[in-house]
Amino acid sequence: MSAAGLLCESCGTELSEKAKFCSECGAPVTAHHTRAEYKQVTVLFADVVHSMDIAAAVGAERLREIMADVADRCAAVVQRYGGTVDKFLGDGVMAVFGAPVALEDHAIRACRAALGIQEEAARLAVAVQERDGIDLQLRAGLNSGEVIAGEIGSGPFGYTAVGEQVGLAQRMESVAPPGGVMLSAATARLVDGAAVLGEPELVPIKGVHEPVIARRLLGMGDRHRATERAESTLVGRRWEMSAVEGLLERAIEGHGALVGVVGPPGIGKSRLAREVSAMAGSRGVPVFTAFCESHTSQVPFHVVARLLRAAFGVQGVDAQIARDQVRERVPDADPEDLLLFDDLLGIADPETPSPAIDPDARRRRLTALVNTAQLARKTPAVYVVEDSHWIDEVSESMLADFLTVIPQTLSLMLLTYRPEYRGPLTQLAGAQTVALAPLSDSESAALAVDLLGPDPSVGRVANTIAGRAAGNPFFAEEIVRELAERGVLAHTRRRQRVLR
Repeated sequence: MSAAGLLCESCGTELSEKAKFCSECGAPVTAHHTRAEYKQVTVLFADVVHSMDIAAAVGAERLREIMADVADRCAAVVQRYGGTVDKFLGDGVMAVFGAPVALEDHAIRACRAALGIQEEAARLAVAVQERDGIDLQLRAGLNSGEVIAGEIGSGPFGYTAVGEQVGLAQRMESVAPPGGVMLSAATARLVDGAAVLGEPELVPIKGVHEPVIARRLLGMGDRHRATERAESTLVGRRWEMSAVEGLLERAIEGHGALVGVVGPPGIGKSRLAREVSAMAGSRGVPVFTAFCESHTSQVPFHVVARLLRAAFGVQGVDAQIARDQVRERVPDADPEDLLLFDDLLGIADPETPSPAIDPDARRRRLTALVNTAQLARKTPAVYVVEDSHWIDEVSESMLADFLTVIPQTLSLMLLTYRPEYRGPLTQLAGAQTVALAPLSDSESAALAVDLLGPDPSVGRVANTIAGRAAGNPFFAEEIVRELAERGVLAHTRRRQRVLR
């Protein structure tokens, strides 16, 4: 496994040197830029515990086979969650999430990848124990923050990330227990609410005089971290909000609408969706939301099932009560179709077998049932599907069919996606598109001032943040948070001052 080479600037897929188009997303390949950039990332280190002892027990050739298998499995997991393998370290791996392709949820992806790596290691350990009689375990560590990412030198060294945040990630790995994953305080903060974490621990690390806070990663929940972030003031989106507000008002009046919010990572798609949700809530309109995720893009029905569980109010409800609620909503539905729908929602009676029909017929019948229920609805609703560029194929097809009846309802459907997405959800008749551009220099400066507050000592810092963020509001927020965590800023909400 080698360091990352030529990568697609849209989706991060590794490309061949002669590629003109990305094999994954179809985006044209532009000249490979070597200029280093500041990036907000999460760095992951994982290595084999007691690799020298294993080498002594099995010999160099067998050790090479084991490490190659470890490397291949780690690389596959990292790629599944949208990360980049930075380098293979002989008995471990370094990966970066958020560079070269920016990711708003880089910390969550890195956590899922770390747990996935441990799962793969556990599977491999069974085979190694049976063949070699040794105990194979990995430990992993993560840290989040700003790094400088780019190519090193003019030789074949490849793309890499450098900075003190990389070193701290490696230190987190060194203090993780065998089979475990340790997070720095910075990463723990970013995934709080989306991950299951152990209690804070003070751990000694090399090169630091005082122990630092770390937390063990125990698992991941099903909540989306973006919905729980503290909000800065919305800057520079007046026209976009006005356009979506107009569509919402028309939907409430009976002229349903579909709007796609498109833009690169961190530009504010999720933020605009939350503002629209709040706007709908203030009007008494319920909002039903589903999130697409890169690692579920191959799971059929994943996103549409999430959205429908929310819309039919069966999430977390006893299965029998949920089935009764569904039948109240569609009282005239075919009993066999209801069994299919129960299965889709995950509320099926285990004693009642689901009808045996082919997948295409199942999709058509489910679509007809949902459209009937939607047309029968007499009250307004807003449906939000975020990160539609990662939608699974079956959900994409079903959602496209659902959306054909939206203009006949009191509903607004809002989809967010990246510019490289060209799927059927972007090609529906009557759909409106809101494209989010980077903030202007003046808007970036206004956001930085809002994040930092009026203290005179932060004036120069605000300009620096605005410049580094390059019009991306998420990056600006992350830079301020990192400066506060590093002790450069002392702050209360909206009031910062420079300490050093």
